[in-house]
Amino acid sequence: MNSQSQERLSVGEKVGYGLGDAASNLFWKTFESFLVYFYTDVFGLTAKSTGTLLLVTRIWDAINDPLVGYLADRTRTSWGRFRPYLVWMSLPFAITGVLTFYTPDLGPSGKLIYAYITYTLVMMAYTAINIPYGALMGVITPNSIERTSVSTYRFVAAFCGGIVVQYCTLGMVRYFGSTDGAGADINAEAVVNEQVGFFWTMVVFSAAAVVLFLITFATTKERVQPAKSEQSTFRADMRFVLTSIRLHQSLLVGIALLACLATAFSPSTLLPILMGYVVLSLLSLAARSFGMRRFASVTGPSTFEADFNDLLTNRPWMVLFAFGLFQLSGLFIRGGAVLYYFKYYCGDAELATAFWVMGSFAAIAGMLLTKPLTKRFGKKWLMVGMNAAVAALCFGFLFLKPEQVTAMYALQIVTAFVGGPVPVLLWAMYADTADYSEWKNNRRATGLVFAAATFSQKMGCAVGAAMTGFTLAYYNYAQPIEGIEQSQTEFTLGGLRMMMSVIPAAFLFAAAICLVFYNINVTLEQQIETDLRIRKAGDPQSA
Repeated sequence: MNSQSQERLSVGEKVGYGLGDAASNLFWKTFESFLVYFYTDVFGLTAKSTGTLLLVTRIWDAINDPLVGYLADRTRTSWGRFRPYLVWMSLPFAITGVLTFYTPDLGPSGKLIYAYITYTLVMMAYTAINIPYGALMGVITPNSIERTSVSTYRFVAAFCGGIVVQYCTLGMVRYFGSTDGAGADINAEAVVNEQVGFFWTMVVFSAAAVVLFLITFATTKERVQPAKSEQSTFRADMRFVLTSIRLHQSLLVGIALLACLATAFSPSTLLPILMGYVVLSLLSLAARSFGMRRFASVTGPSTFEADFNDLLTNRPWMVLFAFGLFQLSGLFIRGGAVLYYFKYYCGDAELATAFWVMGSFAAIAGMLLTKPLTKRFGKKWLMVGMNAAVAALCFGFLFLKPEQVTAMYALQIVTAFVGGPVPVLLWAMYADTADYSEWKNNRRATGLVFAAATFSQKMGCAVGAAMTGFTLAYYNYAQPIEGIEQSQTEFTLGGLRMMMSVIPAAFLFAAAICLVFYNINVTLEQQIETDLRIRKAGDPQSA
C-alpha cells in the first residue's frame, strides 16, 4: 500500500469519484442560481423573508454538520466508513430536493413554514451525503499529488453538472410548465406554470443525482484507515458534549452571530438576541453540572473531545474555514444576482443562460491547468493570486452598461477561467489539513474535518444567498404580483450592478487575504506525506 504505484488511482476511479460531485452540483448550482429567484418570483416569499430563512435554517447545521462527521468517522462496515452513505442517503437527498421546489396551495404563513421545513430537510440530506463524499477524497489515497488530481476530476464533473443546470433549467421549466408540454406561450399564467415547471425539473435532476451517487459508490475504494486504537465509548463522548464549555460557547456564539445576520443587525433585535445568548449560556452551565454528575463514573477518553480540540488547534484548517466563508459568500451574492441582473438591468433573462454556460466551460478550462500551476507556484500562493484577480475582474462589471452584453460575456469568461482551479485546490487543501492534524497529533478525524469544511461552505452560501435577499429588499426590489412583473427603479437597477461587482469583489478580496496565513507550504506538505508513510510502515495496525 505504501508504494507509489499502489497509491496511484485509475482514471475510471477518478471519474467515478467525480460523478458524485456532479450529482451534488445538480442541487448546489440550482440553489446558487435559482433558489432566491424561485422563492421570491415563483413560490411567493418576500426578498427579506427569503434572506432570513436562508440564515435561520443554518442554525441547525451548527449541530447537524459535526454530528454527521462524528458518525461518519465512527462508521464501520465492509463497504468502508464513508462510501455507505452514498447508498443510504441518495434517496432522501432526492426526495427532499423535489419537495423544496414544490409550491403547496397554502397561505403566506403556511408557505413560509413549508419553506423552512423543506429547506432544512434538504440541507440535512445534503450534509448527510456530501460530508462522507468529501471525506472519501481524504481516504481514497494517501498521496497529496494524486488527491489534487482526484480533485481536478471531481470539479470538472461538478462543473459539468452545473452546466446542465445552467443550460437546461429555464428551458425545462418552460417545457414542463407549459399547458401542452411543448414550450407553449405561458404568459397568461406564468407563476402557476413556473411552479409546475420547477417541480418537474427537480424531479429529473433528483433522479439523475441518485444514479450518479450509486456509480460513485460502485467505482471507489477507501485506502487510508485510522489507527485501530482510536476508540472511545458513547458515554465518554456524551460526557464531553454535556460538560465542555468550550464546545457550548463555540455553538452559542455562532448561533448568536447567525441571529444577528438573519435580522440584519437590527437594533430592535440585538437585545433579545443577547438575552437569548445569556439564557442559553446558563442552560449550558446547568447541562455541565448534570453531565458531571451523570457521567462521574466515566473515566475513559473521548475521541470526539480530542477531534474537536485538534480541529480548533489546526491553523491551516481554521484559515480555510474563514476563506470558505468569505469566498462562497461573494460567489453566492453574485450567482444569486445574475438572473435578476439580466432580467431587469439588461432586459432579457434568457441572456443569463449563455452567461452561465460560457463561464462554466471557461472554469473547466482553467481547472485543467491546476496541476502544472500548482507545481509552479504551490497551492497557497496560487490561491491567493487567483482570488485577488477574480475580485478585480468582478469589480469591472460596475462599469458595464446594459447594452454591453458582449463585454459582459467576455469578462465572465476571463473571470471564470482565472478562478477555475480554486475549488479544485480548496478541497485538496482540506484533505491536506486532515493529514496535518494526523501528523501533528498522531490522530485522524477526516469526517469531522470535512464536516466542518462543509459547514463553512454552507455558511458562506447561506450568508451570500441571504445577503442577496436582504440587498434586493434594501434596493426596493419589486417582485411580481400574481405573476405580473413590476418595473424596477434606477435605485434598484444600481443595486443589481453592485451585487454583480463591488459586493462580491469585497468578499473575494477578503478571502485572498485569509490565505496569506495558511502555513502548509510545499516543503511541509512533502514532509507530512513522508512522515505519515514512515509511521504507517512501522505500525501495521494503522495501515
